[in-house]
Amino acid sequence: MKVAVVDMGTNSVRLLLAAVDGGRVRDVERLTTVTRLGAGVDNRRRLDAAAVARTRACLAGYATRIATFAPDDGLLAATSVLRDARDGPEFLAAAAAGLGLPARVLSGEEEAALSFAGALSGCEGTVEEAAAARESLTVAASPDPRPATVVIDIGGGSVELAVGRRRAERANPDAPEFVCSLDLGVVRLTERFFTSDPPDDGQWRTARDFVRAALTEAVPAELRGSVGEAIGLAGTFTTLVAHKLALRTYDRATVHGHVLTSADLAAARAEFLALTSAERGLLAGIQPGREDVILAGVLLAREICRLFALDTVRVSEADLLDGIALSLGAS
Repeated sequence: MKVAVVDMGTNSVRLLLAAVDGGRVRDVERLTTVTRLGAGVDNRRRLDAAAVARTRACLAGYATRIATFAPDDGLLAATSVLRDARDGPEFLAAAAAGLGLPARVLSGEEEAALSFAGALSGCEGTVEEAAAARESLTVAASPDPRPATVVIDIGGGSVELAVGRRRAERANPDAPEFVCSLDLGVVRLTERFFTSDPPDDGQWRTARDFVRAALTEAVPAELRGSVGEAIGLAGTFTTLVAHKLALRTYDRATVHGHVLTSADLAAARAEFLALTSAERGLLAGIQPGREDVILAGVLLAREICRLFALDTVRVSEADLLDGIALSLGAS
């Protein structure tokens, strides 16, 4: 079955054209375009005209690719930005018409569950075979007695957490045991707290304390102790890997399955805090449009790992797009 999925987020718009067969997603094309649709939405609760124009231009290009691909099914999925923007429904309807796809605003809980399904599908070998083999070897070498996995999806407007089991004994591999969605995305945090560039120590501490309190309140203490591994999704994590490996040309197979350590996150914080956004944008692996928000992403990654007392997080290229594709293929 051929499917087309568009994820319209706060910082980026993403396209997946794929074949779904037997619970496996085979990419034909996967694109990411940073449009910052959510610029200012946290404060104004309305879409910015320039951001709308950027996003419409991106979607026009995607529409051509979708029409050429001729999918059997598809979905335009909107997330945090259109959960917040009062004028979001009108924009979403027009976007869906231009793409020729049905559209839906996902709840935070739906987003978390679909991201969980997508991430675990990638860990079971549906992304590039070399990366999957590397991932399985790492798991075998580093067992943890705690049975659950937390899937962390750091977006522009929100963060989704899903906790469940990824081993064969799971009765339903697509169903996490716990999900939550928090308004802690990288664009939102940057606009709220980082008022200088780079932010000073006081701004960093204020943002950190805010995030720490929100996470502690949202995730029950007894659940945290059951989690033995983390899988990180989306632009913050993939950018951190690309920068760590000094990738001037992005390589999805190299990024997928790579493990970031607490030392990696600490080093990224120290390096990025000493630079302006423009200076960060010159570094290897920093995609244009992420240079100003990557610090907030580092903060979130560190605090979530701290919450679950984990020293590592494995990065997955399989994510929400794959989860939606799998759900379309199963319908």
